[in-house]
Amino acid sequence: MKVILAEKPDMGRNIAEALGTAKSNRGYIELKNGDVVTWALGHIIQLKTPDAYPQYKEWRLDALPIIPEPMMSEVDPNKKDQFQIIKELLAKADCCVIATDPAREGEHIGRTIISACGFKGKLQRLWISDLTPATIRTGFQQLKDGSETFHLAESAKVRAYADYWMGFTATRFFTLAAQEVTSEKTVLSAGRVQTPTLRIVYDREIAIEQFTPQPFYVIIADMLAATGSYKAQWFKDVDEGRISRFDSKDDAEAIRKKITGQTGSVTHYEEKQVKRHAPQLLHSTSIKSAARKELGFSIDKTVKVLQSVYDKKFCTYPRTSSRHLSENAADQLAERLAAIRAESKYKHLFPDEIRSLKGKTRFVDDAKATEHHAIVPTGINPTGLTEDEEKLYALILRYTLAAHHPEGLDKEIEVITSVAGETFYTKAVSVLEEGWRKIMKAEADDKDQESGDEQQPKPGMKIPQLQQGDKATVQKTDALTGKTSPPKRMAEDELEKAMENAGKIIEDDDELAELLKDKGIGTPATRTAIIQELANREYIEIKKNLVYLTEKGRNFMELIYKHPLASIELTGEFEKKLAEVAEGKRSAADTLAEFKQFVHEILTTKDELQQHIRDRLQGKPLFQNIEEVGTCPSCGKPVVERKDFYGCSGFKDGCKVTIPKEFLKVKVPVKVARALLEGKEVLFQNIPGEFGPYSLFVKRGEDKLQTRKPSTDELSLGSCPHCQKPVMEKERFYGCTGYQSGCKFTLPKEYLGKAITPAQVRKLLKNGKTDVIKGLTGKQRTFDSALGYDKNEKRLTFVK
Repeated sequence: MKVILAEKPDMGRNIAEALGTAKSNRGYIELKNGDVVTWALGHIIQLKTPDAYPQYKEWRLDALPIIPEPMMSEVDPNKKDQFQIIKELLAKADCCVIATDPAREGEHIGRTIISACGFKGKLQRLWISDLTPATIRTGFQQLKDGSETFHLAESAKVRAYADYWMGFTATRFFTLAAQEVTSEKTVLSAGRVQTPTLRIVYDREIAIEQFTPQPFYVIIADMLAATGSYKAQWFKDVDEGRISRFDSKDDAEAIRKKITGQTGSVTHYEEKQVKRHAPQLLHSTSIKSAARKELGFSIDKTVKVLQSVYDKKFCTYPRTSSRHLSENAADQLAERLAAIRAESKYKHLFPDEIRSLKGKTRFVDDAKATEHHAIVPTGINPTGLTEDEEKLYALILRYTLAAHHPEGLDKEIEVITSVAGETFYTKAVSVLEEGWRKIMKAEADDKDQESGDEQQPKPGMKIPQLQQGDKATVQKTDALTGKTSPPKRMAEDELEKAMENAGKIIEDDDELAELLKDKGIGTPATRTAIIQELANREYIEIKKNLVYLTEKGRNFMELIYKHPLASIELTGEFEKKLAEVAEGKRSAADTLAEFKQFVHEILTTKDELQQHIRDRLQGKPLFQNIEEVGTCPSCGKPVVERKDFYGCSGFKDGCKVTIPKEFLKVKVPVKVARALLEGKEVLFQNIPGEFGPYSLFVKRGEDKLQTRKPSTDELSLGSCPHCQKPVMEKERFYGCTGYQSGCKFTLPKEYLGKAITPAQVRKLLKNGKTDVIKGLTGKQRTFDSALGYDKNEKRLTFVK
């Protein structure tokens, strides 16, 4: 009997359906041929945390490094039942087929479970790129012997042990070393990939902050030839390359004066046809970038939606680092696309004829298809997709079909004109054949987008028929002004791309840079989780998909910037060694010994580290992301947010200025605390009282907050439209103070699902209408509108 071990239940059920289900049981499925399919639930077996070892239970510097001998593991308490099912099945089996995710981490999950069960029988490996029945059946006809992926499992084990040793040791070391100096209780999490990734964010943040915009000047000349006029931009070829702008306005003006009204000649004229290639196929990183730009998805959303599309059998393996297909996969893809075309809801996107991409090295390369090829659709038209899944599937299909469409073809005309010893460049592009651009918008090259020249004026696109030697006269010139642009703030997916292309950051080691160009730091399966961990640890913030460095992240990185653990080069060395273990070129035992030595070296930097912290201490916490509320009115130092109050950072010097976070059972937000520090009087409303809510004005006194009762006029939001008496905010509505005289005017605090704020009521009473309120919800639709008040009908109305 064979036991087929999948990674998750969905995968197990897909395999069983493809091979022939006989009977479903709790935790496993019997097949018609007598074999069984069972499944893990991700990491059923996990390494025990340091707390499980008596010598590491307490956080102490003298207990470091954390390198348990032996490394102990345990069954996840929440998954014990499934583990027992797998163990009982393996006890009856002659052979186990590892059918976990076909990657390093999946190999590790499968082998760890099998080892924990004490299985000694034959091992085979299923290695497939999608979960369609045909692919699964073919995969079982071509099972690998377990020995073929043994080194991949060894590499995964080394990675798991090294990350455990480094992560726990470095986190406790940095945390405890900092606590000795600062008394702060914040945990300073560190890791083999996490910390170099934070360094990438830090470097970009500093580059943005330190960037100073520089003005530049561009000369555009209107040229007149016998056959017509055209525009041209000044340029000059120098040893460092081509320059096309001036740093000095005087230099630009001097050239303008020199050429205006002068006649020159065309020194170069060329017409050529240029092919425009479709974008490469998608992989783990590029699909996140495409989904952000085209669909507005965060990387976390893309990962979840993509996994679901894969589990439903409509795309190939999602955690791939390759943008290429193998030749066999290219032939298979052409057959699948031809098969789904007739019934596809996206039939209009398909080319007239579908041919294999084999022979097109931009898309097909056996050497670059690595463990898994690019993400492409399977041979099944999707059904039952959610709206987000449908959008992502369509994006994958469009990229795949673009590669099968003909190449685009453009006509390019280039002209170089020489006038008074100065040279001018003109280029025009016209579309001859759209090709793949019929179904996809062509994106600008990344280098063009990041060159900092996006504000540089471009010459016109119309060029008359010219030839070399034609005369051309400068009729008019313009000196256009621009400013250099700062580095772009990275989006989440761009940070992943920076991790993937970490070799570009390395300058002094060409071999290592070349390795990281292909491998990067982290893996396609872990990079998203690493970025999320940085956010969870409050080292970074992600706002609208953009990555920002926090104060905690800045202070931590400045503390350890030169530490080996933050080194991208060192992480590259680690990735290189892990890759060599996976390829059988390096001993796993020797590699583990090297990692152990590095973990010991982490601890040698304590004195230097603590002195660096002392140098940075200025009364304000370094590692708690504490918001600076304002300036202390007593000593001038920053007032920062504490757990239960806002307090002056000069408390160690005797300053006692504080403001409570709650006063008279009303919460005091940062904005209000800042106003109080500035000496302003703030109205506290809806203070709970014995006879109902009431209001008080609050102001900071010498040693405590002082209060006074407001007058009716001070509480008024405006005049009642019926009796002109003050309108005030009540607990559940806004109402006229003339209610005792019979005025019934009220306004609701919520209308059609949206809150009506005091500020909006004030505008309505003064101007006759509120600002536009977005998202009002009617019976059949959601809409935006300003609100007015109809005195005759005595109700709110919609106004333009």
